[in-house]
Amino acid sequence: MTAAPAPWTVVGSETVVADRWIRVRADDCRDADGRPISPYYVLEYGDWISLLALDEDGSAIVVEEYRHGAGTVALGTIGGAVEAGEMPADAAARELREETGCTAAEIVELGATWANFGSHTNRVHHFLARGCVRTAEQSLDDGESIAVHVLSLYGLGELLAQSYHQLTWYKAMEWLDR
Repeated sequence: MTAAPAPWTVVGSETVVADRWIRVRADDCRDADGRPISPYYVLEYGDWISLLALDEDGSAIVVEEYRHGAGTVALGTIGGAVEAGEMPADAAARELREETGCTAAEIVELGATWANFGSHTNRVHHFLARGCVRTAEQSLDDGESIAVHVLSLYGLGELLAQSYHQLTWYKAMEWLDR
């Protein structure tokens, strides 16, 4: 068996971009053997939520929207950023209302995972919302255009193209099968 790798040492860091959406920094690192790893870009995002919503009949409420990074329109779970000072469960309820106009009878926490721990500082908090009913109209941010769909829960994982959306579905299915 080999020894566990040691963390790198950061000997310098420079902020490359900083705005309301993201901070990107370029770190000057040295590994345990002193070898330089520079620049190593780190994206400093706030935490995100991913929520699988189920209506009162147990069907999945999902969203479809354009995802510019991939240049595609894709089906996904409800998601968004956790605002500064906001609890992830509160962000999940808010995003559910904003993106679908629905409120949930129950929101279940399914745990958190790293978004991409190779280069991102944030985590994705996974949730299951049960007993969702439409109580309002969508309240979308400028630039958002979201179609809401109600689909069968079973087989939905294969339709989700984003890895952490799939993970939310898998976590929800595991919770529901208990």
